[in-house]
Amino acid sequence: MAFLALYGDALDTELGTADSTILFTTARRKAAVNEGQRQFSDLTECLQKLSSVTVSSGGQSFNLLSTAILSGSSLAPFLRMSKDGPVYITRDTSGTPQQIIAGDDFPQRSIAWLDAADPGWRSSNAGTPSAWCLQPGAGRLNFTLNTPADVSTSETAELLISYVYKPSSMTDDTHVPFRFSSLARTDLQPYEQALVHYAAHKLEKLRKDTEASQMQLQAFLGYVQRYVSATRPKGPRSIRASKSYFLDARRGGYEQGGPLAPWWYR
Repeated sequence: MAFLALYGDALDTELGTADSTILFTTARRKAAVNEGQRQFSDLTECLQKLSSVTVSSGGQSFNLLSTAILSGSSLAPFLRMSKDGPVYITRDTSGTPQQIIAGDDFPQRSIAWLDAADPGWRSSNAGTPSAWCLQPGAGRLNFTLNTPADVSTSETAELLISYVYKPSSMTDDTHVPFRFSSLARTDLQPYEQALVHYAAHKLEKLRKDTEASQMQLQAFLGYVQRYVSATRPKGPRSIRASKSYFLDARRGGYEQGGPLAPWWYR
């Protein structure tokens, strides 16, 4: 659905009026629809970008708000790290991956956790990163490795940063929602009506109609939940423990027949 249709006919239907000059001006309509797009993208993380960051030997901190770090971030402003998490990769001179660290092997830690578990992490010698943290500052948001990277002259290293970005605002009547530069997520067309409901939610406040505003907000959140449910992994899911509790007979006082042994072991 083009921008004109969103802030025009579709919003007319929800508001019950075609007014675009007195209360529900065209400027207000456009602003409300664009805000709905930003809110939907933020709540669903439907817009993500994968950016490669070159890591030199000794490199440890990278400002995620810098366009020099995240390529194209001036077009897709960084909002936050996505749930997919980062990946650290080293390659040989031919470009063949030698080491890939991700997922459970590359967890996010808080600064307090690192200070407690590894007090010297800020001044540690170069090595292989095994964790990362975020360090906010004035105009900065540093992605920091728990140890400076040790990259030899015969290899290269990079970070793959997956992050949520803010969609481009629609300004032309022919624009469609969920754009990145000139590209658009056309697969998100079933959720475009959510933007209209959010816009109606904001504009109904001008009529002091709290009930109508809340009904439109609930309709918007229904689309959010619909997207989250639709993108949830399909098929059976298994649960695995992050720590094994089946200790051997001598560990932790689990001596055979001892008082700390579980009933099934005695």
